Amino acid sequence: MSKYIARLNSSSIPPAVVHELLERVRDVGGDIKGILERAGLESRTGAFSLAYLRRRLSHAQICAIFRDCAQTLEAHIGRRAGRPAMNKAEVDLLCYCIISCSTLEQAIQRAADFCRMLGGRAGELSLRCMAGRAKFRMHTFHKERDASALLSDLTGLSTYARLFGWLIGTELAPLSVEVCYRQLLRDEVVAWLLPHPVVYRGSDNFLRFPASFLRLPVVRSTSELDDLLQEFPFDLTMTVSSQLPTSERVRVILGMALAHHVALPTTKQIAAQLGISSATLKRRLLNEHTSLQDLKNRCRHSLALDLLQDHAMPLGEIAQRLGFGDSVNFARAFRKWTGRSPSASRKTLCEKELNAAPIPPT
Repeated sequence: MSKYIARLNSSSIPPAVVHELLERVRDVGGDIKGILERAGLESRTGAFSLAYLRRRLSHAQICAIFRDCAQTLEAHIGRRAGRPAMNKAEVDLLCYCIISCSTLEQAIQRAADFCRMLGGRAGELSLRCMAGRAKFRMHTFHKERDASALLSDLTGLSTYARLFGWLIGTELAPLSVEVCYRQLLRDEVVAWLLPHPVVYRGSDNFLRFPASFLRLPVVRSTSELDDLLQEFPFDLTMTVSSQLPTSERVRVILGMALAHHVALPTTKQIAAQLGISSATLKRRLLNEHTSLQDLKNRCRHSLALDLLQDHAMPLGEIAQRLGFGDSVNFARAFRKWTGRSPSASRKTLCEKELNAAPIPPT
């Protein structure tokens, strides 16, 4: 089987990429003039020469044009297939469905379940592991494997690669890509969408990365997702998979353990989840001016304040929830955190709650 590996061009000029995207839209009869005008560009004729784009485009305009081009091509492919394409609102909903998953593997499986409900409109997702490598498959049902379909599938693979990395707070690396197309787009377009080795004429569309990433915890919150989705997936310059501080990733792992009423993981267990050694974990936390014990205390303290507001929950039960043997050990630790007893803090919290309560109508 003939395969071609794309050359990655780190110095790609986005206007040159946008120029080809507009050409693809023109090929399917799209409204070039409208796309340029919505991006804030004057164009009486819909002209979009490379010199014109390079001279005039801002980053925001590049994102706007890419969004319109991608949506125009998706709509064209959907009409050709006789069913509507997956839209931005559905992409957002998929993201909200997977943000509560505990690991990347669970998030991928839930994404596959979500896409299955769309009846082929979002393609078919699956995951396999072999010889320490994860193989994420994105099968689409395009009737024609032309440049528009390739661009659509590359955009989809790019979206998943960036989303998965963002969820676990670290880039999937090394990452390789395989697509079931011959090369129909210029190298700089492909490299802009997916700056990874790309193999053409494959059996389907795949992302391949170390299977160890599947065990990593999801470390992002819903509020972070709210911010991400304002521009995602159309701003390809967003560093959505940038590394979170190790202390933040550990804090999320500890918080999840407390939320699920299980024992707090050990240094060795947390290091294994993050794919590093115990010594590396300790060193990174030290560099961030904290320690595992400090993070455990902070998580326990935060949860203790929440649980103390439940007036009916006995202190012994709170102690168990926090991983202490009994209420005496809990009270001793709580005094170290706050200088007060749990009972005194509960009384203060209750008073604040009463003072904040609305006055009933007379």
